[in-house]
Amino acid sequence: MVWFIDNAVSLVENIVTAASTDPLSAALVLLGGAIVTLSAGGFGALALGALAESLVPDTATQRQP
Repeated sequence: MVWFIDNAVSLVENIVTAASTDPLSAALVLLGGAIVTLSAGGFGALALGALAESLVPDTATQRQP
């Protein structure tokens, strides 16, 4: 567990170092973070939708004649 925390701290330090060297680097780091966040959020939304679709019975969404 300690290695995980140490690696997370090292990751943040390395990202801050890379982003603080140049304004273009900072913009690219932010853009990369936004792309990863949006794609992970989109995948999570699709996964939750598929889970909800499998749990809801088909008769709940159809009209009865």
